[in-house]
Amino acid sequence: MSDPCEHFRGLIAMDVVGQLSVHERVALSAHVEGCESCRDERQDLMALSAVLGTADPDRLTEDELPFSLQTAVLDRLRAEERRERRVHRRRYVVLSAAAAVVAALVLALTLASPSGPVTKTVALVGSPRVHATARLTAESWGTTMDLNESGQPPGQVLWVSVRTTSGSWWETGTYRTAGSSLHITMACALAMSKITSIWVRSGSGHVVMHGTLPHTPALGLS
Repeated sequence: MSDPCEHFRGLIAMDVVGQLSVHERVALSAHVEGCESCRDERQDLMALSAVLGTADPDRLTEDELPFSLQTAVLDRLRAEERRERRVHRRRYVVLSAAAAVVAALVLALTLASPSGPVTKTVALVGSPRVHATARLTAESWGTTMDLNESGQPPGQVLWVSVRTTSGSWWETGTYRTAGSSLHITMACALAMSKITSIWVRSGSGHVVMHGTLPHTPALGLS
């Protein structure tokens, strides 16, 4: 503040009438110890307060009040009013800033914590020599399937299909075995939540391997 004593003059007036909190009284005492002007003013008002306490209000008219006393009281009231306005303004700014920080924090956490795609991994069961897994990823348009397999004899054309919760079948594609590890990516326009199991068959329709999605009741082959 441009005039640090302005704040304490208001506190002096409140102290004289016994309206200061313990915290404010400590702050005022610390200030007047190092400020001769405020210390003198506090002593004068204390003395004046003691005299006014013995006065008879019924016999004291406004014209008999000393002009300096009227001015001092009005100055204290104006200073206290200005101080209250500053406190309210600071409180509003702090609350507004806090609200802005909270909003920014919520936005940052939302942007920094994406939910990520929903996936399910299924182990496919076949002959003892065959090892295969299928990883399904939910897409906005359907489901992507990443099939990893090894152990199949080379040169076979295999058909991959999925069974749905309604019992119907969807073909997702074919691939040719190479006698080594393979990674094949397929897709179908079917929501992953509607897929119950995956089946891999030979060209003659023989089931080479199959697997049921986690937490999905197995359906019999029809």
